[in-house]
Amino acid sequence: MASLRISAAVRLEYMRCLFRQPISTLDALPPGQTAAIITITASVLQVGISEKLSQFLQSSSLVITAVVIAFAYSWTLTLVTSSGLVLIIAVYGITTPFMVKLLGEVQHADIQASTVANEIFGSIRMVAACGAESKMAKRYAGWVDESRRRGLRMSPIVALQQAPGKQIILTRRKANCYRNLLTCQVFFAIYA
Repeated sequence: MASLRISAAVRLEYMRCLFRQPISTLDALPPGQTAAIITITASVLQVGISEKLSQFLQSSSLVITAVVIAFAYSWTLTLVTSSGLVLIIAVYGITTPFMVKLLGEVQHADIQASTVANEIFGSIRMVAACGAESKMAKRYAGWVDESRRRGLRMSPIVALQQAPGKQIILTRRKANCYRNLLTCQVFFAIYA
């Protein structure tokens, strides 16, 4: 509910700022670009607030609680296990700016595709009368393909973000099993 209110407030403020601009500024923009920008920005903001914020708070509280309990139980095991967090944080810190840049490029291509679609629907009779349907469809498809191509360029960065975390989890699990195995051997050697 809060995300809907905040999204509506952002749209309203965007429209107020847009109407404060001189007409020459608005005429310089392609038709539909402002609508596409506000729609994409508001939907990203709405999803970010409604889903991602709650997920972030839940995950953060889970990790903090787990670390506190783990330190109370066995600080040495916790130190070994949580040492991988530093690497994960470093990897995300390094790769996130690249991800944001590529996401901006994808959004730019989406805005251009939306602008072309708005031009087509705004003058659909003229497009049909001139027989330019295929030309306009190719133009729109070109921007959609460009958006897809730019989106695929994000794949290696996402893989680079995910791989160290998975590898560290597996490595730490093996190290903890080995540590527990040694502890059991020492225990059985002493009390056997």
